[in-house]
Amino acid sequence: MVAEIVVMKRMSRSFAFARNSAAALTLSALTVSAVLAQDAPSGDQPQPQQQQQATPRKPVTPTVMKTFGGWDVRCYPVSSPAPCDMWEAIAFKKGGQLAVSVSIVYVPSQDTHLLQLIVPLGVDFATGAKVLTDTFTSDTMKYHHCDRIGCYLVVPQGNPVVEALNNHDSMKVRVTQFRGKSIDLNVPLKGFGEAHSAMVEFAKQKASNAAPASGSP
Repeated sequence: MVAEIVVMKRMSRSFAFARNSAAALTLSALTVSAVLAQDAPSGDQPQPQQQQQATPRKPVTPTVMKTFGGWDVRCYPVSSPAPCDMWEAIAFKKGGQLAVSVSIVYVPSQDTHLLQLIVPLGVDFATGAKVLTDTFTSDTMKYHHCDRIGCYLVVPQGNPVVEALNNHDSMKVRVTQFRGKSIDLNVPLKGFGEAHSAMVEFAKQKASNAAPASGSP
């Protein structure tokens, strides 16, 4: 079945920032939890309650904000193995509501990317979603949770997706609505490569290690 392609536009910067600053911090907290889980001994991994307590409760203003095409690179004044992200938010042309938000962080200590996507409410939670370009289709991504902003997809091992997005004009996030209809949410990739390079460099400069490296005193 061919998915429906909806008409969308770049979300206004001020509105998108207000809607997504908390979402970016959610990803930052999940990043910390993921890195701690990888670095900790098998019997000493963070518990869900501990992870929830680590989630920031108040918005934090980024200290670095640069724009490349449609992508913003932001770094936050937090002690984190991944204090920077790159993101883009797209709105439905009709109504101006959030259609899709994509946030990517880089964890220098693990040389890995984590992705967070936010899509509208009303999706089939069990079906998951996929990222597509004209030459790439990701594995099915599972939803993490939903709130009043939308439904969140978190990809803890995002290197293959990030690598596949380079040198493309756009990507699509294919979601399935609750009643079974597939929709492609289009995300322009103008400025993606430059934004990614800047985000990685900032992350290397500003990251703090969440745990000592193996063998360190």
